[in-house]
Amino acid sequence: MSTVLFGTVEYYERELISYFTNNHISSKDDVAMKVFLMLEAEIFNVFLFDEAIRIRCMQNLLKAFCRLTETHFVN
Repeated sequence: MSTVLFGTVEYYERELISYFTNNHISSKDDVAMKVFLMLEAEIFNVFLFDEAIRIRCMQNLLKAFCRLTETHFVN
């Protein structure tokens, strides 16, 4: 497995896929949104980053979420 930097689109894709895989989720229930909201909370509430870094992480999370929902959850 390759190294992926925290906060990149690839990092968030891996986190989302890991959650889906570990919890045997294959449908587009509201679980995807729950995971998204959990990662969003980490970005805005837990980490003590500069605001610009938070915004970049949030943008990358949104990109990862869109990529995954389009590729994995489209009928």
